[in-house]
Amino acid sequence: MKKLLSVAATSILAVTMVTPAFASEEVNEAVVPAQSADTTYNIESVTPFANVTYTVTIETSNDDDAGTNSVLKIALYGSSGNTEPTVLSGSYEQGDTDTTRISSSNIGNIRKVVLYTDGGGYKPGWRVSSVRVSNPDGSVSNFGAPNRWLGDGGTKDEITLLRTN
Repeated sequence: MKKLLSVAATSILAVTMVTPAFASEEVNEAVVPAQSADTTYNIESVTPFANVTYTVTIETSNDDDAGTNSVLKIALYGSSGNTEPTVLSGSYEQGDTDTTRISSSNIGNIRKVVLYTDGGGYKPGWRVSSVRVSNPDGSVSNFGAPNRWLGDGGTKDEITLLRTN
């Protein structure tokens, strides 16, 4: 047993005492930092999983009874992913403009939205005038107004709107 430990200790010492050949060589190379480019990068553009905020602005039509008390949701579909349906905050009454901020991983600029209503509440029908989404890069995605009522008659409903700009 003592002989085995002695061999192991000698082997460890031999390994730790080895010095690479280049360690004694002199190096005269200067380290040059990379040239900086004129391009500015933000965390959202280089990290697809960074948390960003999308700002959704929805205008409810000024038509009679266009507002609703139903539970409303929106799903955002971007160039590199989508969000789960998110409950919209606001009153969504006739002629109102309501804003909801959605925090998500960066799914790119929004190309499509899906609006959902549960068809519940007093006067559940809802008529939307416009939908805008401010993207993390500062651009805005506009969506055409649906040419129909959502949730009218107290039924669950959804509509897909495509980007118009």
